[in-house]
Amino acid sequence: MITSKSNELIKLCLEIKEKKGSRKHNLCFVETFKIIKQLYQKNLLTHILVSDNKDIDLSCFEGVSITKISNNIANYLSDAVTTDGIFAICKIPNNQESNYIRCLILDRIQDPSNLGAIIRSACAFGYSTILSLNSVYPYSFKVIRSSMGYVFDINFVEVDYEELKKLKNENNIKFISADMNGIEISQVSISEENTAIIIGNEGQGVNEELIKFSDLCVSIPMKNNVESLNASVSAGILMYILK
Repeated sequence: MITSKSNELIKLCLEIKEKKGSRKHNLCFVETFKIIKQLYQKNLLTHILVSDNKDIDLSCFEGVSITKISNNIANYLSDAVTTDGIFAICKIPNNQESNYIRCLILDRIQDPSNLGAIIRSACAFGYSTILSLNSVYPYSFKVIRSSMGYVFDINFVEVDYEELKKLKNENNIKFISADMNGIEISQVSISEENTAIIIGNEGQGVNEELIKFSDLCVSIPMKNNVESLNASVSAGILMYILK
């Protein structure tokens, strides 16, 4: 059983909790039984750590290395308010082939909970590719938790503005920006062609540069003088309507 914070496995867990370490090792750190079981079924787990004071049935994790850790170490590793005492080191899947029939572009999304919720909605509505511009890292604990682990089912590609313009031209993608001054979404009809919905930063919206080379700007009609919606709520509504 591991009881020391200086243990090499514990140091690796701490390292991959950070963006730099996660990218370096192509690994991330996850917790909660439900998510870990999902990732086991996807064959992404390399190691499981379990608190010695938790009575957890581990028989479903056949073939994965399992290590007991002290309760103190479990609390040290956990980012949750209350932990269920099970953690895992997980491989980050390689990018899949991008499908642009329906995809998302996220422009500077900074709230991990927003990103996680957007990813979950994307999976629900059949958007398999997300192109990310300077948005929060997708394999942090908060994103993984709020996406309920569905971040591992998304083709998540980080791009810059020039790469995005190139992708648009090469794949003939129609860019649709979410913008308060755009056409009401109910008036828009999308045919079966490559289409990307652009969701902007929580406070500033879609960058002006993206607005300029968008094919269309759309808005969601709102009542009671409500001026704007949460980024993840807007993304969910637009994806559902344009799916």
